Amino acid sequence: MIKTVVLKALGLTAFNKNAQGNLDLSDEHRKTLAGVFGQAFTDKFGESLNKEKAEDAPDAEQSGADAEGLGLMDALRAHHSTVVADGLKDLQAQLAAANRDKQALQAVVAQLSDTSEEDVLAEKVIPGAAGRKNFKVDAKHQAYAGAQEFLATGNALHIEAATIEVGELKTEFGKYLSQNGNGLQILKKLFSEFSSSKFFTVVRAVTEWRAVRALITSVSMQFTAVWTPGGKAAFKPLKIVNRRHKINYPIIPAQVLDSYMFHLYDESLAPDQMPITLYIWNELIYPALLQDIEMRMIWKGKFVDHELDQQEGDAATPPEDSMDGLETILVDAKTTGTKGVHFYNKYPNFNWKTATAQEILDFVNGFVDWLSPFYKTKKMPLFLSDDNKRRYKRAYKAIWGSGNGQDGDFGQDRVDYSNQMLTSPEGMFGSEIIFSTPKENMIMLRHKNEVPNVINDVQKHGYEVRIFGEYWLAVGFAMGNAVFAHVPAGYNPKALISESLGSFDSYQEDFNTVESIEESGI
Repeated sequence: MIKTVVLKALGLTAFNKNAQGNLDLSDEHRKTLAGVFGQAFTDKFGESLNKEKAEDAPDAEQSGADAEGLGLMDALRAHHSTVVADGLKDLQAQLAAANRDKQALQAVVAQLSDTSEEDVLAEKVIPGAAGRKNFKVDAKHQAYAGAQEFLATGNALHIEAATIEVGELKTEFGKYLSQNGNGLQILKKLFSEFSSSKFFTVVRAVTEWRAVRALITSVSMQFTAVWTPGGKAAFKPLKIVNRRHKINYPIIPAQVLDSYMFHLYDESLAPDQMPITLYIWNELIYPALLQDIEMRMIWKGKFVDHELDQQEGDAATPPEDSMDGLETILVDAKTTGTKGVHFYNKYPNFNWKTATAQEILDFVNGFVDWLSPFYKTKKMPLFLSDDNKRRYKRAYKAIWGSGNGQDGDFGQDRVDYSNQMLTSPEGMFGSEIIFSTPKENMIMLRHKNEVPNVINDVQKHGYEVRIFGEYWLAVGFAMGNAVFAHVPAGYNPKALISESLGSFDSYQEDFNTVESIEESGI
């Protein structure tokens, strides 16, 4: 019976005979049987088969109850038990894996059930400027969609009803700042785009900075055969303390949308060319920041330490309290007499407003003649206010008139027969100071590292988006001995800010009023 089953399993009608005349299995047949009945059964069956002659085969089929037959049956049963056990283990493992997958899917279903469905973003790629990557915006965002409709149709009926969600604007701001190194670009622009930035030499520093060498010194001497070191600099480097500043700017999105729409229309820009976040930075925050730096900080500012007394929710401190400006540094240098600055005192009672035309010319010409011989050959700016520059040029015209024989330079900014050019920074408005120094001596400090990148956080608070930023900025002179100045007694640069621009609070109110007028088209 067993042989008959094996023959059927192998697809044979009879077993082969080996060289000794015995029945035998080929290697291929043994492999097939081992896969079906197990290796133990195959070995035992091969041994019993090999003992029989081919001619004895018919008689041997009826001997299934002998000892060898019992052994074969035992091997067959053992193989079957192993197969069943292994199969059970595999099924149990598959069931355990299925249960784990089921639990994971149930957790996902529970999470999705508690989360509102969001529309798929309709991203639109905006080509970046030369050398910069593309920028993506959500073209389905209602601010962009509304602007697109407004530009296409000129219909402004839906603008007043439209709003930008606080959370959406926060997301847009974060997306803008995280792409293409925008934060770093903002930082670089900050130190190069306020109007007086071109007058300064930018230096990196952490908390303070001192020059490591004087601008000029003498090193030559008569020869002698012994070591006599020369070139000792009498100049004392001035310490410039770096200052940390911050931006806390609240935005209510619904109030921005109207001006954003009209700006797009006026500038003939598609909404995908002017993302709302870029508009807010370029049109609202950045101009105000540059205005503060130029008009309130780097020229007339005087540092006041508010760190210990300012509490959460207090009103903003004035920008001019955050650092010492150059005019303040000059006033302090004259008051203390410790910074090595050269002061022009030939006309101690000179007054720009009451001086005659001849007195103004004598004062300015005397100033450039008074400069140190080491610096007269340098092409240095002669810094003064725009009002006083105008007074000088009108006085020049009143005294000399036209046809005075000078070719090219008549009435221009160069002081006659000198290398000094009349230069009027915006931040010196109303100033009574006049001074001159080389550009390499006018230092502007930035922080050692690139981070923070001015705007470093955007938070959602109720109906507001709050913009947080930080940057470091300070100005000063490297060497006091390379500065030549006239500072009238009693002059207070910081007081001139409130006199000319109004208080900080009223300035902010006026700024908001101007924005409202511009938006209304007046």
